[in-house]
Amino acid sequence: MRILLCLVFLSVGFLGLGTEKKVLPSPIPFTPISSFLYFAVASENPGSVYQVDLRTGDVSTLYTRPHGHLYSFAFHPGIPEKLYYVSANDTKIFRVLWLRDHWSEEEVIYQHTTYVKDIAFGPEPVTGTPAPGGPPLRLFFSEATGAGGKIYYLDGRNRPVLYYEVRMPWAGDFAFDENGVLYLSSGNRAPAKLYKVEGGTVYTLYRHPEPIKGFVVRGGKVYFANWRGSVYVLDLASGEVEELFTNPRRFRWLSDVNFRD
Repeated sequence: MRILLCLVFLSVGFLGLGTEKKVLPSPIPFTPISSFLYFAVASENPGSVYQVDLRTGDVSTLYTRPHGHLYSFAFHPGIPEKLYYVSANDTKIFRVLWLRDHWSEEEVIYQHTTYVKDIAFGPEPVTGTPAPGGPPLRLFFSEATGAGGKIYYLDGRNRPVLYYEVRMPWAGDFAFDENGVLYLSSGNRAPAKLYKVEGGTVYTLYRHPEPIKGFVVRGGKVYFANWRGSVYVLDLASGEVEELFTNPRRFRWLSDVNFRD
């Protein structure tokens, strides 16, 4: 566990998307502690985001949707009280906001033309002179057909902008590291592969006997869900893998993981 408790998390500003509405109760208060890891379970309806205390292994429910599945989620990098999520079998991106002692009502911030598979925050591509402080962070999302797919981001007016086209078998799972480098995974396939995209070229970084579904890249490590009941952490420098959390009796189709920066 020591490798996890020493992480330094990125905290940056980002403008919110949309407005807040009515409220729903929440089972636990907002607690921005870096020793918590968050995960989603695709098999549940209604879907939830859970938090696991990496110091104790205790699991609790952070948020549960009013109805519908929840496959992928992301916290706003600058305002971690904002939670975004998708179901992977829906065209909508949803958002809720923690308001001191309750969650706001579920809100649609964008509707795509086909299913949205995964979401993640990353830096907007720089086309000219970089702005002071670096490019703004944007919400990215993916669509996938199995044979390939596309990654878009929402601009300042919530319009989709094509960012990258994946030309290989792909289920839509992706993430960015702190430097804005794009990573892809083979999703619920087994054995699985983790890829890194540099200069438009896709490189295979790692192979795993179990699926690599939703994942997050932080501090030179990749934390990933195995589409079963476990979360693993991969050290990119050494190639060593550790099972970080497992509860296959309670959870199956564990589909995404994240930190609250």
